[in-house]
Amino acid sequence: MKRNTLIAIAAAGAVIAGGTIGGVALASGSGGGEQELRGTEQAAAAVDISDRDDDGRDDDRDDRDDDAEREQEQGRDQSQDAGQGQDGDSRYSRVTALALSEAPGFVTDLERDHRDNGTVVWEVDIFGTDGQWYDVEINEDGTEVLRSHLDNDDDDDDDDRQVIPSSGIDIVEAILIAEQHTGAAFKDADLDDDGRHWEIELRGDGYEHEVKVAVATGEVTAYEKENDDD
Repeated sequence: MKRNTLIAIAAAGAVIAGGTIGGVALASGSGGGEQELRGTEQAAAAVDISDRDDDGRDDDRDDRDDDAEREQEQGRDQSQDAGQGQDGDSRYSRVTALALSEAPGFVTDLERDHRDNGTVVWEVDIFGTDGQWYDVEINEDGTEVLRSHLDNDDDDDDDDRQVIPSSGIDIVEAILIAEQHTGAAFKDADLDDDGRHWEIELRGDGYEHEVKVAVATGEVTAYEKENDDD
Protein backbone atom coordinates (compact mmCIF):
# COMPACT_ATOMS: atom_id res chain seq x y z
CA MET A 1 0.00 0.00 0.00
CA LYS A 2 1.25 3.44 -0.88
CA ARG A 3 2.18 6.13 1.58
CA ASN A 4 2.42 9.86 0.93
CA THR A 5 3.90 12.47 3.19
CA LEU A 6 2.28 15.84 2.44
CA ILE A 7 -1.38 16.09 3.48
CA ALA A 8 -4.02 18.55 2.35
CA ILE A 9 -7.65 18.72 3.34
CA ALA A 10 -9.94 19.69 0.44
CA ALA A 11 -13.65 19.76 -0.21
CA ALA A 12 -14.38 17.24 -2.97
CA GLY A 13 -18.05 18.23 -3.11
CA ALA A 14 -20.87 16.28 -1.60
CA VAL A 15 -23.30 14.51 -3.82
CA ILE A 16 -23.88 11.81 -2.26
CA ALA A 17 -45.21 6.47 -6.62
CA GLY A 18 -48.42 6.35 -6.41
CA GLY A 19 -51.41 4.61 -8.06
CA THR A 20 -55.14 4.74 -8.59
CA ILE A 21 -57.66 2.14 -7.62
CA GLY A 22 -60.67 1.66 -9.85
CA GLY A 23 -63.95 0.35 -8.47
CA VAL A 24 -67.33 -0.71 -9.80
CA ALA A 25 -70.21 1.58 -8.90
CA LEU A 26 -73.55 -0.12 -8.24
CA ALA A 27 -76.65 1.94 -8.81
CA SER A 28 -80.30 0.92 -8.48
CA GLY A 29 -83.24 2.40 -10.25
CA SER A 30 -86.80 2.33 -9.10
CA GLY A 31 -88.23 -1.15 -9.18
CA GLY A 32 -85.01 -2.76 -10.50
CA GLY A 33 -83.27 -3.66 -7.25
CA GLU A 34 -84.62 -7.22 -6.96
CA GLN A 35 -83.78 -8.05 -10.59
CA GLU A 36 -80.23 -6.72 -10.25
CA LEU A 37 -79.72 -8.74 -7.06
CA ARG A 38 -80.78 -11.96 -8.75
CA GLY A 39 -78.41 -11.22 -11.64
CA THR A 40 -75.55 -10.69 -9.21
CA GLU A 41 -76.31 -13.97 -7.44
CA GLN A 42 -76.33 -15.85 -10.75
CA ALA A 43 -72.99 -14.31 -11.76
CA ALA A 44 -71.45 -15.28 -8.44
CA ALA A 45 -72.72 -18.84 -8.80
CA ALA A 46 -71.07 -19.08 -12.21
CA VAL A 47 -67.58 -18.31 -10.88
CA ASP A 48 -65.28 -21.30 -11.26
CA ILE A 49 -63.55 -21.97 -7.93
CA SER A 50 -61.85 -25.17 -9.03
CA ASP A 51 -58.50 -23.35 -9.30
CA ARG A 52 -58.58 -22.07 -5.74
CA ASP A 53 -56.62 -23.69 -2.93
CA ASP A 54 -57.52 -24.01 0.73
CA ASP A 55 -56.71 -20.40 1.54
CA GLY A 56 -59.03 -19.16 -1.19
CA ARG A 57 -56.28 -17.93 -3.52
CA ASP A 58 -55.86 -18.85 -7.19
CA ASP A 59 -53.26 -21.54 -7.80
CA ASP A 60 -51.87 -19.48 -10.70
CA ARG A 61 -51.33 -16.54 -8.37
CA ASP A 62 -49.56 -18.79 -5.87
CA ASP A 63 -47.30 -20.05 -8.65
CA ARG A 64 -46.46 -16.50 -9.69
CA ASP A 65 -45.68 -15.56 -6.08
CA ASP A 66 -43.43 -18.61 -5.71
CA ASP A 67 -41.59 -17.74 -8.92
CA ALA A 68 -41.07 -14.16 -7.75
CA GLU A 69 -39.70 -15.35 -4.40
CA ARG A 70 -37.29 -17.71 -6.15
CA GLU A 71 -36.06 -14.91 -8.43
CA GLN A 72 -35.51 -12.60 -5.47
CA GLU A 73 -33.63 -15.31 -3.59
CA GLN A 74 -31.42 -16.02 -6.61
CA GLY A 75 -30.67 -12.30 -6.90
CA ARG A 76 -29.64 -12.14 -3.25
CA ASP A 77 -27.41 -15.20 -3.63
CA GLN A 78 -25.69 -13.73 -6.69
CA SER A 79 -25.08 -10.45 -4.89
CA GLN A 80 -23.62 -12.24 -1.89
CA ASP A 81 -21.35 -14.38 -4.10
CA ALA A 82 -19.96 -11.21 -5.69
CA GLY A 83 -19.46 -9.57 -2.30
CA GLN A 84 -22.29 -7.10 -2.90
CA GLY A 85 -25.37 -6.15 -0.93
CA GLN A 86 -25.76 -6.24 2.81
CA ASP A 87 -23.20 -9.00 3.40
CA GLY A 88 -20.46 -7.19 1.51
CA ASP A 89 -21.41 -3.88 3.04
CA SER A 90 -21.35 -5.24 6.58
CA ARG A 91 -18.03 -7.03 6.02
CA TYR A 92 -16.18 -3.99 4.69
CA SER A 93 -17.88 -1.67 7.16
CA ARG A 94 -16.98 -3.99 10.03
CA VAL A 95 -13.31 -4.05 9.02
CA THR A 96 -12.98 -0.29 8.55
CA ALA A 97 -14.96 0.50 11.70
CA LEU A 98 -12.71 -1.76 13.78
CA ALA A 99 -9.58 -0.20 12.26
CA LEU A 100 -10.88 3.32 12.96
CA SER A 101 -11.65 2.39 16.56
CA GLU A 102 -7.96 1.54 16.86
CA ALA A 103 -6.73 4.65 14.99
CA PRO A 104 -9.40 7.35 14.46
CA GLY A 105 -9.13 9.21 11.16
CA PHE A 106 -9.81 8.68 7.46
CA VAL A 107 -9.35 5.31 5.69
CA THR A 108 -7.35 5.88 2.49
CA ASP A 109 -6.48 2.28 1.59
CA LEU A 110 -7.99 -1.16 2.16
CA GLU A 111 -6.42 -4.38 0.93
CA ARG A 112 -7.41 -8.02 1.27
CA ASP A 113 -4.03 -9.71 1.52
CA HIS A 114 -3.43 -13.45 1.14
CA ARG A 115 -0.45 -14.44 3.26
CA ASP A 116 2.02 -17.23 2.45
CA ASN A 117 0.68 -19.30 5.36
CA GLY A 118 -2.76 -19.39 3.73
CA THR A 119 -4.42 -16.86 5.99
CA VAL A 120 -6.23 -13.75 4.79
CA VAL A 121 -5.59 -10.39 6.47
CA TRP A 122 -7.15 -6.98 5.91
CA GLU A 123 -4.58 -4.19 5.71
CA VAL A 124 -5.96 -0.72 6.42
CA ASP A 125 -4.16 2.61 5.95
CA ILE A 126 -5.51 5.51 7.98
CA PHE A 127 -4.65 9.20 8.01
CA GLY A 128 -5.24 9.89 11.68
CA THR A 129 -7.02 12.83 13.25
CA ASP A 130 -3.64 13.69 14.77
CA GLY A 131 -2.15 14.19 11.29
CA GLN A 132 -0.10 10.98 11.28
CA TRP A 133 -0.36 7.77 9.24
CA TYR A 134 -1.33 4.44 10.77
CA ASP A 135 -1.25 0.85 9.51
CA VAL A 136 -3.83 -1.50 11.01
CA GLU A 137 -4.18 -5.23 10.29
CA ILE A 138 -7.51 -6.99 10.86
CA ASN A 139 -8.32 -10.71 10.75
CA GLU A 140 -10.37 -12.11 7.87
CA ASP A 141 -13.66 -12.05 9.81
CA GLY A 142 -13.18 -8.39 10.70
CA THR A 143 -13.47 -9.13 14.41
CA GLU A 144 -9.92 -8.71 15.73
CA VAL A 145 -7.07 -6.23 15.42
CA LEU A 146 -3.94 -8.25 14.72
CA ARG A 147 -1.48 -5.39 14.53
CA SER A 148 -1.53 -1.60 14.69
CA HIS A 149 1.36 0.80 14.42
CA LEU A 150 2.33 4.34 13.52
CA ASP A 151 3.79 4.46 10.02
CA ASN A 152 7.08 6.36 10.07
CA ASP A 153 8.18 5.33 6.59
CA ASP A 154 10.58 8.03 5.36
CA ASP A 155 11.23 6.42 1.98
CA ASP A 156 8.40 8.23 0.18
CA ASP A 157 9.03 11.13 -2.16
CA ASP A 158 8.52 14.40 -0.28
CA ASP A 159 7.02 15.91 -3.43
CA ASP A 160 4.07 13.49 -3.26
CA ARG A 161 0.84 15.08 -2.14
CA GLN A 162 -2.15 13.28 -0.65
CA VAL A 163 -5.42 15.20 -0.50
CA ILE A 164 -8.01 14.00 1.99
CA PRO A 165 -11.55 14.91 0.80
CA SER A 166 -13.84 16.57 3.30
CA SER A 167 -17.00 15.10 1.73
CA GLY A 168 -18.19 12.51 -0.78
CA ILE A 169 -18.44 8.70 -0.73
CA ASP A 170 -16.16 6.67 1.51
CA ILE A 171 -14.04 3.66 0.63
CA VAL A 172 -16.76 1.11 1.49
CA GLU A 173 -19.30 2.76 -0.83
CA ALA A 174 -16.70 2.92 -3.61
CA ILE A 175 -15.91 -0.80 -3.27
CA LEU A 176 -19.59 -1.77 -3.49
CA ILE A 177 -20.03 0.37 -6.60
CA ALA A 178 -17.01 -1.28 -8.24
CA GLU A 179 -18.24 -4.77 -7.36
CA GLN A 180 -21.65 -4.04 -8.82
CA HIS A 181 -20.07 -2.64 -11.97
CA THR A 182 -17.81 -5.65 -12.57
CA GLY A 183 -19.32 -8.60 -10.70
CA ALA A 184 -15.77 -9.42 -9.59
CA ALA A 185 -14.23 -9.97 -6.15
CA PHE A 186 -12.57 -7.09 -4.32
CA LYS A 187 -8.79 -7.08 -3.89
CA ASP A 188 -7.57 -3.54 -3.13
CA ALA A 189 -8.82 0.04 -2.98
CA ASP A 190 -7.05 3.31 -2.37
CA LEU A 191 -7.57 7.04 -2.68
CA ASP A 192 -5.62 8.71 -5.49
CA ASP A 193 -3.23 11.55 -4.70
CA ASP A 194 -5.62 14.37 -5.60
CA GLY A 195 -8.40 12.97 -3.43
CA ARG A 196 -10.89 12.96 -6.31
CA HIS A 197 -11.12 9.25 -7.16
CA TRP A 198 -11.12 5.88 -5.49
CA GLU A 199 -9.08 3.33 -7.43
CA ILE A 200 -10.35 -0.22 -6.92
CA GLU A 201 -8.74 -3.46 -8.06
CA LEU A 202 -10.85 -6.61 -8.40
CA ARG A 203 -10.42 -10.11 -9.79
CA GLY A 204 -12.90 -12.51 -11.37
CA ASP A 205 -13.61 -14.72 -14.39
CA GLY A 206 -9.90 -14.87 -15.23
CA TYR A 207 -9.59 -11.07 -15.44
CA GLU A 208 -8.08 -8.32 -13.37
CA HIS A 209 -10.45 -5.35 -13.17
CA GLU A 210 -9.49 -1.76 -12.40
CA VAL A 211 -12.22 0.75 -11.65
CA LYS A 212 -12.06 4.46 -10.84
CA VAL A 213 -14.98 5.91 -8.87
CA ALA A 214 -15.45 9.66 -8.36
CA VAL A 215 -15.39 10.61 -4.69
CA ALA A 216 -17.85 13.49 -5.15
CA THR A 217 -20.55 11.64 -7.12
CA GLY A 218 -19.94 7.87 -6.89
CA GLU A 219 -19.80 7.71 -10.69
CA VAL A 220 -17.57 5.14 -12.43
CA THR A 221 -15.25 7.34 -14.48
CA ALA A 222 -12.84 4.70 -15.82
CA TYR A 223 -12.81 0.93 -16.22
CA GLU A 224 -10.21 -1.49 -17.57
CA LYS A 225 -9.79 -5.24 -17.49
CA GLU A 226 -7.02 -7.55 -18.60
CA ASN A 227 -6.13 -11.21 -18.30
CA ASP A 228 -5.20 -12.18 -14.78
CA ASP A 229 -1.82 -13.90 -14.97
CA ASP A 230 -1.60 -14.57 -11.21
